[in-house]
Amino acid sequence: MKKRNWIIGSILAGAIGITGVAQACSGYGEHSRGDHKGDRMMHVMKKLDLTKEQRQAVRNIKKESRDQMEVKRDEMFELRKALRKEANAKKYNAAKVRELADAKAKIMSDITVQRIETMNRVRKELTPEQLEKLDDIKARRFDRD
Repeated sequence: MKKRNWIIGSILAGAIGITGVAQACSGYGEHSRGDHKGDRMMHVMKKLDLTKEQRQAVRNIKKESRDQMEVKRDEMFELRKALRKEANAKKYNAAKVRELADAKAKIMSDITVQRIETMNRVRKELTPEQLEKLDDIKARRFDRD
């Protein structure tokens, strides 16, 4: 009986360990860098019954935007690292922290502008009916959030 309990316990512990590792690893890959909004946009685009040409145009716009955003994300990462360094410094340098915070705000502003420009470019590819459907989807999502 003890051997059986030990085997069952080992199996359960292994299963729990594997589950934990799987959940921890799920953050890796392209989605781990904050790409969720782009994925949401493509999910919405699927609901609009795009033509083949429209799908390709949207993919091209999204790829171009993603490439530009990657540079901004890398800059943001470096700024966050520098801010953490300043937060842990023995001597507080208010001017340096202000400079880094301002640079971070500028990048966040650039990212917001880029997202809106991307969506504007995508909207230009849609028909009036698709635009109406898109606006309806967004309104329902806004109301829900």
